[in-house]
Parts: sequence; C-alpha cells; structure tokens
Amino acid sequence: MYCQNSVISFREKLLLKSNINTQTESFSIQNNNQSILVNANNTYRLEVAANYKFLGLKIGFSPSSKDSDFKSKFLNSQLNIFLDQWIQSIEYRKVKGFYQDNNASLLAQFPELQTSSWIGTTSYVLNTNFSLKHLTHLTEWQRQTAGSFVPTLKYGFNSLRNTIDNKKITDNSFDISLAPAYYYTWAFQNHWFISSSISPALGLRFSTEKQNDIISKNTFLTRALDVTLQFGFTSETISAGASFNFDSNAINKNSTQSLVNDKSYASLYFGYRFNPPPFLKRAVEKIEDKFGI
Repeated sequence: MYCQNSVISFREKLLLKSNINTQTESFSIQNNNQSILVNANNTYRLEVAANYKFLGLKIGFSPSSKDSDFKSKFLNSQLNIFLDQWIQSIEYRKVKGFYQDNNASLLAQFPELQTSSWIGTTSYVLNTNFSLKHLTHLTEWQRQTAGSFVPTLKYGFNSLRNTIDNKKITDNSFDISLAPAYYYTWAFQNHWFISSSISPALGLRFSTEKQNDIISKNTFLTRALDVTLQFGFTSETISAGASFNFDSNAINKNSTQSLVNDKSYASLYFGYRFNPPPFLKRAVEKIEDKFGI
C-alpha cells in the first residue's frame, strides 16, 4: 500500500467484495396514451466483485421472489479499469419477466418482456485528495475530509423486446449523456466516514422501434438525477458499510414506448483485502509491463 496526499492506495492487494441491495428493474410502458407500470419480480440483488491493481470484475444476479409463481431473471457482469484519476466501466445487463404493478391478476401479462443492455461510463476525479474508488471499489482509503466534482460520460446500447396482442415489438436505442456529479466525504474517528453525492444528467436517446414490419426512428431528450448517502468503516484489511440511493430517469413522453425509472433502494457491502496469489500477480504484472501501465 502507498499514500498519495490524503488517500491510501491498496492496489497491491486483492480485494474481494460482496454486496446485497434492494434495487429492482421497472418500466413504464406507454401505448395509445395509456401508461402501464411493470416490474421485475425480485426482492434483492446479490453481487460479488474482485479488484486488483488496475482491473476489476463484478458479477450479479437476482433471485426471484419465493412468494410468487411468476419468475424474473436478472444477470449482469461488469469490467472496471482504474488508471490514476480515471475510472472506466463496461457493463452487460439482461432482465426477463415483468409483471404489472399492483395487479396480481395480471402477473403473467408480460412474461416475454426482456431487456439487454451494454452500458459504459467514463469518470474523472478532479481533486486528488478525494477518492471515488474508496466509495465504489474499496481499492483506496480516504483518510481526510474532501470532496470533488467527478464529470462522467455515460453511453450504452439498449434492446427491449416484447409481444403485445400478437405483435412483436423491438426497441433498440443508443443513449449518451453527461453527468457533472459532485461527491463529498466526511472522514472521522480514524476509520469511519459519511459520504453524499448528487449527479444530474442530461443526454440524448436515438431509438429505432419495430412493430412487425413497421419501423420508426426517433430522437429523445433524456434526464436523470442520482442522489446517494453512504456511510462505512475502512481499515487496512476490511471495508464495510451501507448506502441509500434515489435514482430518477426519464425520457420525453412523446414516444410510443418509453422507459421511466423512479426508485429508491438500499445496499449493504463488505470487502476484504489480502495478498494476491503468485500466478495472478505475475499475470497482471506482465500486462502492466506490456502496456506501460
């Protein structure tokens, strides 16, 4: 480990992290001036991650609720790359099986509705005394109170497929947005911290919708707001804590089928750092030497 300003880096340690949260997927399907809210039938998500030096890998899944015969499937995987103040993430996500909210008699109405997404984010931390990796990836330890703007570019490809009244509907879209996020972390009592962040975003969605043989293309304005409150404990070997999130995402309502997410969820996490196995250390060092990282 080494210290840069007020931030201690654990890039020479292998970090294993587990996380459980109550985040769910929800869609507002708007058709013929009617809006129907549908949700995936999951009560929580489980995620595991491993981070070492400049690389991070995360996989997650969401068990279906045992209280219902209607099942949903959720799976995601994410690759993270850490280069100085830059964080690059690439995520694949797939969700299948949705039900109509607050209407138990229509649970099977959207069993074929499924979405798949490739999502990328590129973030840059302006203040070297602030650590975003301390909050999100547990590979650093911010010892002193500090905050920073974190400009973030978000982009991705989304595919939605469904069948309504024997009509096959496919909606493919490319999203790009800019989020001027701000984070602030209060460090106290040596090992404890409280952090908050706000991240408004504005962007564009380029959508191509196909209903049977009818194809329509549209461009929409997208808006988002993410607010997070996090607190936790950090030492040289472990990190643990909880976070509370509010996410609001919307596109303009002129589309025949649009996505609206407006939700709150909580998360618990635990991470443990230890020396990497020799084979992993040798493999990553070869990559560092080859690319000059």
